[in-house]
Amino acid sequence: MESVALLEAEPALAAALDRQERRQAERTVRAPALRLETGRWRPPRREAAAIGYLLYEGMLLRRVLVEGGSSVELLGPGDCLLPWQEEGTSFARAEWQALEASRLAVVDLRQGSTLSRWPAISAAILDRAVARSRALAVQAAIMSMVGTEARLHTLLWALAERWGRAAPGGVELEVRVPQSVLAEMVGARRQTVSTALGELRRRGALTMPSPGRWLLLDRPPGPVS
Repeated sequence: MESVALLEAEPALAAALDRQERRQAERTVRAPALRLETGRWRPPRREAAAIGYLLYEGMLLRRVLVEGGSSVELLGPGDCLLPWQEEGTSFARAEWQALEASRLAVVDLRQGSTLSRWPAISAAILDRAVARSRALAVQAAIMSMVGTEARLHTLLWALAERWGRAAPGGVELEVRVPQSVLAEMVGARRQTVSTALGELRRRGALTMPSPGRWLLLDRPPGPVS
């Protein structure tokens, strides 16, 4: 299995370290890395509770199925996942899919591991897991909004706050997901999402310079009063 210099893949993990600590950690902290090709991914058999994955390249899809229903979560660079601890009920099943070639760092947070020498880095990794749960809560709130166009517009801004970058005239977001996945994420049919995207483009809220790249041109939704 290949390995990755963790702070080279995710420099922000060292934000709480001083310059000397950072240099030492950059030389010391490496992690095994998994390379995933596009398609379905089955996590290896159950690992220790304190072992997880840090996605540092690519996009994953997590679909949770219950009888008669499902939900979809999009994971991107910086997200932390613990597949062996994420199923909350006995009647739910999760499926994982790599939407593009992806890389995962295997992080070992157990006492005595290399990372245990750097509590600030371990804490930053755990913060990523908390951030995922918050993003899911926002997605659940978006699902309660009235109107596919409003849900889709708000979802794209939520994704842009996670993975977007400033660009001339707006915020650029690169998420190579099929419209069918966007439809699942906003609880609509694919054709309805296609129509909503057309309306958002017509009124100047966004453009799509190339497949999988969005340029959000208006302002994000205002804060709730």
